Amino acid sequence: MSTLAHTVERSVVVPAPAERVWEALTDSSLLSEWLAEDVELEPWEGGEVLCRYADGEERRGEVCLVEEAERLAFEWHREGERTSRVELILDPVATGTRVTVIESGDWPGSPTLLAASWGARLRTLPLVLGRLVLA
Repeated sequence: MSTLAHTVERSVVVPAPAERVWEALTDSSLLSEWLAEDVELEPWEGGEVLCRYADGEERRGEVCLVEEAERLAFEWHREGERTSRVELILDPVATGTRVTVIESGDWPGSPTLLAASWGARLRTLPLVLGRLVLA
């Protein structure tokens, strides 16, 4: 199977202010509720990213951009595969905050499964934030 350059982009509007959404993007315990089963994130440039999934897969990487309550970017990879870049962008809208994820990189096969995976993760984000706002 060949490796091709791809970009996947997905968005969701969350009924919460950007500052609250930022918490769900940078707090490891909240990331573990929507991104992967176990997440370790050091939310500063050069910080480590480690995501462990239920199937045993791990992705490791490094934070490369932090703009508080606006943008977070990191590069990550699975063992033995190329690195991809993930950018999470927060935009205030009338009903809350639009969260856009863009993942770009060279990976095997079609981006269709990756797009579906990000779509499912982003649909969980408003539920996580709903619990945070009520807390």
